[in-house]
Amino acid sequence: MLADEMQVCNVRRHWAFRLDLHELDSLRECFHPGASVTVSWFSGPIETFIERTKGLFAARKPEEHRKHWLGNMRAEVAGARAVLETDVQIIIREYIGEALYDCISYARFYDLMEKRDGVWRIGEWQTIYDKDRVDPVVPAAAPAPFYSQAVFKGADSGFAFMKLRQTMKGRTVPSSIVIAGTDAEAKLRQRGASWLAGAKV
Repeated sequence: MLADEMQVCNVRRHWAFRLDLHELDSLRECFHPGASVTVSWFSGPIETFIERTKGLFAARKPEEHRKHWLGNMRAEVAGARAVLETDVQIIIREYIGEALYDCISYARFYDLMEKRDGVWRIGEWQTIYDKDRVDPVVPAAAPAPFYSQAVFKGADSGFAFMKLRQTMKGRTVPSSIVIAGTDAEAKLRQRGASWLAGAKV
């Protein structure tokens, strides 16, 4: 059991380095074919996610960077199935309009994983968003109306800046995004429990 838990956690650790270092071909090894992905700017199969990520990397300016900083991990293993939950900080420096911003999102990755042919890989990757913030690298460069466009209301306030920056960059925010403390998170956890119990989800 301990060996399986370690292997499950290592899948995410390898994922972080491979994505942030642009090792996208080896990133595929972290996922089963056809695995589903839902993040702030994309919802669909892993193969499409990787291709679109290549496009984002190609369009990135020299001043822009990102890193996924992993924290606590909790792996629940039942036979050849597992649910892995990982605290993560998504740390991004990028242009929004003409100004350069530092963006931090505090979230949790929620993975349904399966062991096939002795190898653990991700079958479904969902992200639970807790809160976020955006700070201009040069404060005077930020246009005055920028912050007034963020909508802070209810549980969705924890996703306000992420939603704003994705929208301003012309990306579509999936309707299936999960915000911490909402019914959507409760349903996701029920889905995970059913997965561990052997249900087809």
